[in-house]
Amino acid sequence: MVTAGDGDGGDNGVLGDRVHQADLARGAVGDRGRLSTDELLDLARHRSEQSRASLATFMMELLDGRPGRLSPSERALLSDILQTLIYKVERSIRDRLVQVLAETKSCPHDLIWFLANEPIEIAYPILLRSRVLRDEDLVELVKHKAIEHRMTIAKRPGLSQSVSHIIAEVGESNVVVELLRNHDAAIAEATLAYLVERARTERSFHEPLVRRPELTPELARKLCHWVSAALRQYILITWNIPASVIDEGLDTVLKDTDLGPEDDCIEGRADTLSQAVADDRDRVRRLIMSAMDGRDIRLAVSLISSALGLRKVLVRRILFEPASESLAIVCTALGMTRHEYLDFCRVSARLRTHAFDDPGEDPTALADFFDRVDEETARAVVSHWSRQPGFLGAVRDLESWQDE
Repeated sequence: MVTAGDGDGGDNGVLGDRVHQADLARGAVGDRGRLSTDELLDLARHRSEQSRASLATFMMELLDGRPGRLSPSERALLSDILQTLIYKVERSIRDRLVQVLAETKSCPHDLIWFLANEPIEIAYPILLRSRVLRDEDLVELVKHKAIEHRMTIAKRPGLSQSVSHIIAEVGESNVVVELLRNHDAAIAEATLAYLVERARTERSFHEPLVRRPELTPELARKLCHWVSAALRQYILITWNIPASVIDEGLDTVLKDTDLGPEDDCIEGRADTLSQAVADDRDRVRRLIMSAMDGRDIRLAVSLISSALGLRKVLVRRILFEPASESLAIVCTALGMTRHEYLDFCRVSARLRTHAFDDPGEDPTALADFFDRVDEETARAVVSHWSRQPGFLGAVRDLESWQDE
């Protein structure tokens, strides 16, 4: 790269030496009919804004016209001048110049690499569109540049599987979301499987993952265990997955969850207490919260089951369901206040974190949904659930009740 000169020598005093090396004295650049070599170098040496603007305009036309006419040495000279000139012209000219370079397939690689490593206000069109950048260049940029550079690369059309994998591996959530939303990017199944696993704790991955064209039925079934009811419905319809298959999968997940020691006596005592207090709603709510705080899941499940007439397996699924719509219905049917419901969600999220590395949901979104469901509707939905054999069917019914 050419550096700015000092004193009377102008900004690019070293360019004269490069002219002899490039053997441009014959006027090869001047043959294009716009500027001779001497005029080109004279513009490069001048400090005036007008001279720099003229030089930039000439180079844009040269690169945007028939760059194949330039020899390697001529292109090297242009690259040197442009690297020096890029910060010394006004913003509008600089932006136009970078846009042209981003679209020029035969642009010198060293110039494009230089621009790609610059701050994002210069690098953006290069990172987004330049075909001169190779996969190995993009991998290096993803690994070593700022997050703004990664965000831009994630939007590139035609992104390869290898670059997509590095973006997923570096792993900033907002960059990964940008990648997932770029349906022109190729993502290998192994990379997608890794991101599906991360979706356990990264809720922002859910929607773009569900809509990826590479998503397989197997990965879709995995996603069903921790996405929202609406996205689960989309998965079931798109991949034609029976609700019973998801039920069985969730049963398997719950079997790996620590619910306390297997003891029929403990289960029996929990059932006896639950039946004894089932008619005292205030006491039931207090006991449920106390049981959840103490991680006595069997007692909490038994209390909710007795109070609402729901099967225990369904209650357990609701407690560990990553999406909170069904939990809001249950808490509303139990007569909980908004404050009690949010406390319940916090405790439930701690249990899911222990079991599934689940960070919980945004309290504002939780409260908003809770406020939109009245107790009468919640009890009607719970009653409907008690007659349904499958949990996924229950979630679909919840969507219908909301619409009504």
